[in-house]
Amino acid sequence: MAQAYSMEGFEIRIDSKVLEMRTEGTRTAVMGRDPGRSFESFLANSDIAGILFDVRGASYDFTPVAWEERARVVARICQPYPTAFVGRPEQEEQINRIMELLEERGGIGLQCRSRKVARIWLDGHVVASPETN
Repeated sequence: MAQAYSMEGFEIRIDSKVLEMRTEGTRTAVMGRDPGRSFESFLANSDIAGILFDVRGASYDFTPVAWEERARVVARICQPYPTAFVGRPEQEEQINRIMELLEERGGIGLQCRSRKVARIWLDGHVVASPETN
């Protein structure tokens, strides 16, 4: 059975040790506080081995400085976990920045357009992870 939590504009669920976070609608920097706290709480209190962000339904109204700050926070939090982002072509630059920061910290990530591709990649990392065996 999957654990789940949702609020307007985002949903978090855990399925087979993968934390999935889906966001939709116009998102601003201020809107990240509650989802961020919920996200970190799920990570701290659950047996997580991978993270999937599905941001295809979201558009981000951030200043460049706010976006850089958000990218750094996401990369820091996700660094211990294989992390996949599912996004639209016009989100590629933003997701690439998170991937760069994640890799600089020694983490691994995938950017793709399909949730199915993301889950296959993550499931392979979750099974291969010594912590999950």
